[in-house]
Amino acid sequence: MKKNIGIIIIAFIFALILWMYINLNQSFSIDLSIPVNVTSSKSQALAEEIPNSIDVKLRGKGWNLMNILISEDLAYNIDITKIKKDTRIITEQFVNERLKLQSDISVLEINPDTIQISFDKVSEKRVPVKNNIIVNLKEGYSIVGKPELNPDSVSIQGASYVLNRIKSIPTETRIFNNVNTDLSGVIGLKDTLHNLLKIENPVIEYYIKVQLSAEKNFEDVEVVILNLPEDKEVLLIPPKINVSLRGGVDELARTTAGEIIINVEYQNIEEDTLGFVIPEIKLPDNTSLLKSEPQKLQYIIKKKQQN
Repeated sequence: MKKNIGIIIIAFIFALILWMYINLNQSFSIDLSIPVNVTSSKSQALAEEIPNSIDVKLRGKGWNLMNILISEDLAYNIDITKIKKDTRIITEQFVNERLKLQSDISVLEINPDTIQISFDKVSEKRVPVKNNIIVNLKEGYSIVGKPELNPDSVSIQGASYVLNRIKSIPTETRIFNNVNTDLSGVIGLKDTLHNLLKIENPVIEYYIKVQLSAEKNFEDVEVVILNLPEDKEVLLIPPKINVSLRGGVDELARTTAGEIIINVEYQNIEEDTLGFVIPEIKLPDNTSLLKSEPQKLQYIIKKKQQN
């Protein structure tokens, strides 16, 4: 019985080898994705994006294609310290040389067919971080103040041509739903230019303060006239207004009427042609204006009497 099992195993292996030999002598098509790696000196930076990989479609005998597939390193390594600025590379030439293609293997497709290498000296600048965190609050809650990002700006390095186009670096998009408590954590920065930029801090911290929402009314807040000439008097009608604010319940509990600054520039009164002015209202941090009454103020200008 054991002898029969041995014969069966040997027959199976022989059949498998024969099957592989027959099939691998036939022609096949395969798709390859060859990684592109770039090496540069500390003073060099790419000025244009290059592809992360070269996609190739080959056709040939199975044996020859198998030798390519089991190759240890198919990566295309570009050392820009050894090439001239604004060089165009023909990728098919690389594929033929790097893969050592035999005569019976043909390249059916290659994408991209060329790679443009453009580089410049490294420059550096600091740009603000753009918040892409989306918070959907539970009913009755509000965000207090602006989301805090730490750091709120980062240094980036790259070619001057590239840096001149960049005004900010966005965070990754993250969505929080049904929120009723403070949010904090870390989030990555989104590098949409891949190998063109080096970001100082690719991960930052965030903190978003959330409180139960509340409203508070402040009556008879005085309106101050700014830059009033010494020889003039202005009577505002009315001289005080009522203000309603919205904010977190804890923030509003600490807010006083003295923190609400309401101003009218005298020059605006002088230049007015409608008979009324609209005051400028400066609110305490972490609050928003619901309404103010009245919104328009009439006025009377008088010459100050000399004593």
